[in-house]
Amino acid sequence: MDAKIERDVADSAEGRALMDEIYKAVRSYSDFLEDRGVIWSEHDPDEIPRLKAQALVVTLDYGDGDNAVDIELKNGPLDRLYGDGVDPDPFKDLR
Repeated sequence: MDAKIERDVADSAEGRALMDEIYKAVRSYSDFLEDRGVIWSEHDPDEIPRLKAQALVVTLDYGDGDNAVDIELKNGPLDRLYGDGVDPDPFKDLR
């Protein structure tokens, strides 16, 4: 029953419109990061660019008393420096 309610809300015109705005905002921020060299390395045109972050993750934690929104780059430079991130470059061993 809960799944049906969630699906109905998500499929409503208002739900779809709100999700569309979220998608646009996340895509805009992703483009912003890419334009500033945070996602891909500067590279020689003859080489495959190095991936510097695996994913842009946006989370609203309902279990947090403040409903904290967290925006982070999974396996990005900060995650690798301060967290448990790993190098996301799938081609690193081929260079």
